Amino acid sequence: MDERIDRPKPVFGLREGLMLPAALCLGLLWRNVFSIMGLADLAFGPHPGPALGAAVFTALIWAFVLLFLGGQARWDAYSAGLAAGVGLLALFCVLTGSGGIRLVNFVLIFCGSVLAFFSLSGRSAAGLGSAECVTQAVGLFFRAAFTNWDKPFRALGGIRKGAGGSQALTGALLALPVLVVVTALLAAADQVFAGWFTGIADWFSAPDVTDRLFRVLATLFWSLCFFSCLYFAVHGPAPAAEPQKERPRGAPAAYITALALLALVHIAFCAVQFTYLFGGAEAAAMQGGWAEYARRGFYQLVLVAAIDLGFVLFCAAKGGGSAAEKALSLLICLLTLVILASAFRRMRLYIAAYGLSLLRVMTLWAMAFILLSLVLAALKVLRPGFRFWPCFAALGLYGWVLFNAAGVDARIADYNVDAYLSGKLGSVDTAYLANLSPACIPALERLYEAEGGDGLRRSIDGLRADGPDSWIEWSLPLEKYTG
Repeated sequence: MDERIDRPKPVFGLREGLMLPAALCLGLLWRNVFSIMGLADLAFGPHPGPALGAAVFTALIWAFVLLFLGGQARWDAYSAGLAAGVGLLALFCVLTGSGGIRLVNFVLIFCGSVLAFFSLSGRSAAGLGSAECVTQAVGLFFRAAFTNWDKPFRALGGIRKGAGGSQALTGALLALPVLVVVTALLAAADQVFAGWFTGIADWFSAPDVTDRLFRVLATLFWSLCFFSCLYFAVHGPAPAAEPQKERPRGAPAAYITALALLALVHIAFCAVQFTYLFGGAEAAAMQGGWAEYARRGFYQLVLVAAIDLGFVLFCAAKGGGSAAEKALSLLICLLTLVILASAFRRMRLYIAAYGLSLLRVMTLWAMAFILLSLVLAALKVLRPGFRFWPCFAALGLYGWVLFNAAGVDARIADYNVDAYLSGKLGSVDTAYLANLSPACIPALERLYEAEGGDGLRRSIDGLRADGPDSWIEWSLPLEKYTG
């Protein structure tokens, strides 16, 4: 039998036709909100970067996905929790002014939305309660973004009389030139009406043809990507869930050896920590003495703790599950706690000497997250049936939501200024604080009242003048301190 006879034809009705303007709307918004310069400003520049624009885009794409899925959406506790977390992070993009935190929010919003959309549409065989959903979502994302670009063009080529959705698309295409002419005439007749389209005209008013063409092509590219994703969410091939097979256990000797070697290295390192760091012993070989020794290496130790966490989980999932493996895994978890304690002590000494920064506060958050994750990993080792992934994901997502709610920029400025005024810090980096966000203004004002200084005054005035260039960059701290 000819396979072409049984191959399903592309579906393109009224709902799919509505996906085109929805995708164009998303493409235009993405092109303007998440520009390369705007994202660079979040991490390196003095400007606030996207805030309200990011929240609006997140709300819009969720609205479109849920609208087109309709009753097909498969809600459960995990997808509802993920949706709530994504919504809170989008809200904090507007409520907080820290560009670094907002940049992390964008990454989490993107990842959380992709996972939730594939789960709601039933395109992922693995549920959100399984770690396999992450690997499946990566592959599905690229399929969703690029495999349906041809559907609108095929629909145009296959328009025939009697198809309601195709007729609606035909009518829209026929009306398009009429709408352009009528709109131009109305704009020429009424200045206020013409003002509504000024932004659209400005968008295409680039200095040269090449730039204008690039803007059009970039918008078309993103629009086709979003259309393909929306189409895939509704019509994409849902993989059939394979029956669960009993997982073969790994060779115990290999995992025991690997865990034992890692434990020996950790034991040696922890012995050094109790001798020199926690005990405060001086050593002639220490360049700079104990103080210099104790204020170094905390980032590396946090990374080691994260690697330990992943290694223990891998052995718990793939190993033989013997008593020796469990004992060694628990021992590594315990030794990793000592490493985290060493990292925390080093960080605390470093902060006491040089003050807080956003990177240092984020590192402290990472320490707390890894610490709680180690507890979950220990439960997974002791009880192989424990569902580690959903607890781990919820801990990370909502732990970061709480981090957003803490008003980190203001806390950093308060700590550094208060510590300096009380004599605990030798100096305060006002240029760094002025580059965080307007939430630092109250602390800088206190410092100015105590010491004055033309440079500090200019920094405060610069922060107050650093308002949003457009609605895309609007956030509550900008409005509160610069409005």
